[in-house]
Formats: sequence, structure tokens, C-alpha cells
Amino acid sequence: MAPPIGPRKADDARLAAWMAEYGPALRRYFRRSVGAGEAEDLVQEVFLAMQVRGAHEDVENASGYLFRIAANLLAKRRQREPWHWDRHASLDLYEPREEISPERTLIAKQAAAGVLEALRALPPRTAEAFLLHRFEEMTYAAIAAHMGISVKAVEALMARAIKRVGAVMEARP
Repeated sequence: MAPPIGPRKADDARLAAWMAEYGPALRRYFRRSVGAGEAEDLVQEVFLAMQVRGAHEDVENASGYLFRIAANLLAKRRQREPWHWDRHASLDLYEPREEISPERTLIAKQAAAGVLEALRALPPRTAEAFLLHRFEEMTYAAIAAHMGISVKAVEALMARAIKRVGAVMEARP
């Protein structure tokens, strides 16, 4: 059985009024993120979603509801977009700002030697926990299972290791 004609016309009239009232604001909202042609398409998608859902009957805050639909449409659109390097920051920002001098190389080698010295001075279980976490990127839970100890024990070993390595590094000239 077909729905009565009267309520359908009222729904269409309410939707048309919202299109007239909120359409320009939605276009401006979309133009900030996409071109004018795509903005028009997205505005139509917002109102189509309203019509399909039939939600325009019970909406108290029409503006908030429409703009929530608009934000969701943009989010879904961004998820589907492929990555384009030309739209994002240049990798030149990540280039080293200073040239690597022999002096900097020597300082880095001395620092690395200091870390190795500090690691060699650690008790074997402490060093093992530290190396597994920092160099093998294992979680505390994984280290605990690997070493047969509790997570709290791993936390204590890591705290000791960090404290001792830090102390050795601070003592170096």
C-alpha cells in the first residue's frame, strides 16, 4: 500500500526549506576542504542522507544534525583518498640542518661508547631486560614472559637500567 500523499508533501516541503536555509552554509563549509564543484555534490549528499533517513521529522537542532552529516561525509571521503606527496609537507623539512662535522662524529662515537660501557656495567638480567625493550622493542609483558618473571619485576629492572645508564652518561665529559 502506498503512503498517503499529504505527509510526503509536508516532508518534502520541510526538506526544501532546510535546503534553502542551510544549503549556502554547507557549501561554504565544504569549499574550505574541496573545490566548488565537489562542494555542490557533497551538499546534495547531505540532503539526500536526510531524505533517505527520514530523520528530518524529529530533528530538534537541524543545523547541528546537518553539519554532523557533512563532517562525516568529509571524513569518509578523506579515508578513501590516496596519499599524494604534493599535498603534504615537503621532505626537505626533515633534512639535517647542519653538516655533519668530524667533531660531531667524534662526539657521537664517544656517546655510543659511553652507552656500551654503561650497558656492560649492568647486571646481566637488567641488561637483558633493557636490551629487549629498547633494541628489540618488546613490551614489558613480552619481556616478562621471555624471562619468566613478573611485569613488576621487568619494571624494576628497567628503572634500574635507566637510572644507571643515565648516571654513567651524565658523568662523562
